Amino acid sequence: MRNGIALALAATLVLPLAASAGGQDLQELIAECEACHGPDGVSAEDDVPSLADRSPAWLREVLEQFHFYERHCPTTTYRSGDHPKTPTNMCSIANTLSEEDRQALANHFANQ
Repeated sequence: MRNGIALALAATLVLPLAASAGGQDLQELIAECEACHGPDGVSAEDDVPSLADRSPAWLREVLEQFHFYERHCPTTTYRSGDHPKTPTNMCSIANTLSEEDRQALANHFANQ
């Protein structure tokens, strides 16, 4: 019985990191974040905050605020990656993320 509970708990912690429920690969989402927020979430830009070393709860809350358009969304451009200089804002980006995506990204960058 204990082994079954341990396996179920392990699956709930690991599966969201492998792929999101929305069908987007977590590594692709991380790369999209890093296109502005820098490698491992460490920004070199004055107008883009670093994500690394923030608490998962704080990161999740901010993503939720952007997702529901409860936070100011200034227009900026992707700094690198597949879309350099393409205009965007965090509300548009966060709005495409599922609840599982937001949690997986918060967990990932909190551990950088």
